[in-house]
Amino acid sequence: MSPTSVLLVEDDDKVRGLVEEALRTAGFFVHSIPLASQIFDVLEGRLYELILLDLGMPQGTLQGMEALMLLRSIEAWREIPVIILSAFADVVNRAITTRLGVVGILTKPFDVQELVALLQRVTVRR
Repeated sequence: MSPTSVLLVEDDDKVRGLVEEALRTAGFFVHSIPLASQIFDVLEGRLYELILLDLGMPQGTLQGMEALMLLRSIEAWREIPVIILSAFADVVNRAITTRLGVVGILTKPFDVQELVALLQRVTVRR
């Protein structure tokens, strides 16, 4: 059985590196990008089983929530589960994000083992 493929969208190099390492160690296939605007180019070439998405990305022209809404407007990508990583998860509108297919929200800083456990629960359900 092949490893679960995860697309990680995180602008902070340090966080992105730590998450990549933890997920790879746990047996996931991880492709990471630093900008939300790159999601669509990456998804054209491959379908991922799960997306980890930072909401607050000051660099680039597309923010995480905008990217999530665009993802859900494209039928081929509508069903991919999304986990949000955010320093401001307490202000994230959970009703909206749930409707948009968000299966989990983690507040930064988060424990990477908590993230790995969440991904394992989500992938088992699928």
